[in-house]
This record gives sequence, C-alpha cells and structure tokens, in this order.
Amino acid sequence: MNELMQMAGAISDANSLVSQLKNFFLVGVLGLMYVVSIAFVWGQTKSVLKAGVAAIGGAVVLAVVVNMTVLRDKIGEDIKNPSGGTAAPAAARVVDHIDPLDGGRR
Repeated sequence: MNELMQMAGAISDANSLVSQLKNFFLVGVLGLMYVVSIAFVWGQTKSVLKAGVAAIGGAVVLAVVVNMTVLRDKIGEDIKNPSGGTAAPAAARVVDHIDPLDGGRR
C-alpha cells in the first residue's frame, strides 16, 4: 500500500512539474520573444508605426497560443455540429416527369 501511495505522489509531482514548465514557457519564453521582436523591429526601422504593428501582431500570436485549448475545443464543436443547434432532417422533394402537351419531344 505504501508503494502505491509513493507512486501516486510521484505522478502528482510530475504533473505539477509539467504544468509549471508549461506556464514558464508560455509566460517567460513567449513573453521574451514578444519583447525581443518589438525591439528588433524598432532597432531595424526606427519607426513607431512598424514597432506598433509588431506589438499588435505579437499580441495576437500570444493570445492564440495562450488560448489554444479553448480555440481547439470551439473549432472541434463547430466541425461536429456546424449549425450550432440540433440539425434538422434533410427534406427532399420528388417531382414526377411531365410530358409535353403535344406529345412531342422537347
């Protein structure tokens, strides 16, 4: 029983470490890349407009990466059910062929 509890503790510790590493990379590395990219654009161009565009673009990329699981789940729901609600049954209309009045061909 004691070995089982130790294994459960080790698994919990490993999960905690993975979660901390994920947060470190999301906040630390991506944040550093964001700041470095803006500084690089500013250093190359000396343009406030281009640095602002780099900041906005980087913020969009950061938002997508941070919210990736939410976007993945939302897109998966849309693929499974594109209409958003319960799907209505498809309706088909059968039309009989009608011959011309004069009996000739069209």
